[in-house]
Amino acid sequence: MQCMICQSGMQYFFSKTFTQFDLDQVDYWKCSACGFAASKTHLDMSDERWARLNNDFHSQTHYTEDNPYNRNQRYFNQALMLSLMRKQDLIPAGDWLDWGCGVGAVARLLRDYFDLRLDTYDKYFTPEVNAVTASALKPCGHQLVLNTAVFEHVRDRATLNEIESYVKPDSGCLAVHTLVPENVPANPDWMYLLPVHCAFHTNRSMQLLMDQWGYRCSVYNEHAKLWVMFREAPAAIEPKVAALNKAMGWQYLHFKPGFMDYWK
Repeated sequence: MQCMICQSGMQYFFSKTFTQFDLDQVDYWKCSACGFAASKTHLDMSDERWARLNNDFHSQTHYTEDNPYNRNQRYFNQALMLSLMRKQDLIPAGDWLDWGCGVGAVARLLRDYFDLRLDTYDKYFTPEVNAVTASALKPCGHQLVLNTAVFEHVRDRATLNEIESYVKPDSGCLAVHTLVPENVPANPDWMYLLPVHCAFHTNRSMQLLMDQWGYRCSVYNEHAKLWVMFREAPAAIEPKVAALNKAMGWQYLHFKPGFMDYWK
């Protein structure tokens, strides 16, 4: 199997046995070059089985009040982070898009509490606010493309490239929420191995994606658990980050040229 990030070969890593959602043994493979790991079992599924797995999992976990995967505090912190970055002129005004938005929780918070519009698109859910159809998406047309809890569900490079393709090529920003460790652990009990998670990035694989897509620096906030990547030069972004951090009175945004590898 070939790595979707760097095209190097991947080798068998470890297996985990599930007892729900029509899953049994799941085999995870790892790229020796960039550390990216993926479930070969999930990547080999038919589109129909993959859609059924996602529907079954999210129908059981997404809407219940005691849902352990429902991150309402994170959604609010993401909306807050984006609004503060807009105020600091780190993210330009214009069309904003949440690709793979679920029901549109971040967009609703931005609308209700920060007077900002975030358009929403999802292949599997019906967003509650600002929904746009696939035909209305604007290639190279958005100043911000956000995706939260999406990268770990992506089974092919074409989908990653599609998400990024909606960012304006000069001044647009890409915001990504996923878990990015230094190394993916060879541990079947690792908490991120959910039945619908099939792709696991590392600091190295994310740096390669930034290089391939032309992003030059990034910031991270640990409460929002969100990265925002910029095509502008680090020298143009860093003073604005410093100004926001000074106003907040603490290191609200962590900045770095290249990928902000916060989780070592």
